[in-house]
Amino acid sequence: MAEQFPPPPPFGNAVAAQGNDVSDKQILPVVLFLILLPTVHRFYVGKIGTGILFFLTLGGVGLWWVYDVIMAITGNFTDKYGRKITRWI
Repeated sequence: MAEQFPPPPPFGNAVAAQGNDVSDKQILPVVLFLILLPTVHRFYVGKIGTGILFFLTLGGVGLWWVYDVIMAITGNFTDKYGRKITRWI
């Protein structure tokens, strides 16, 4: 008989497909990007399309920026797969 090895760990969309609802990203960089380099936080979590919209609308004239700050600090901000970013470091 051949030896059986466990399957390799999933990556990319496969992680989200397994039901893992916690992102591997961290809150601290998101908050620092929001404060120091707005728009970059969206690219950091993989939300390229909304990052471009955020840039073009200047953070929704500030309203979208305030919403993102609140969502990030409370641990409800999500990555591009919809997984919550809950770890600070």
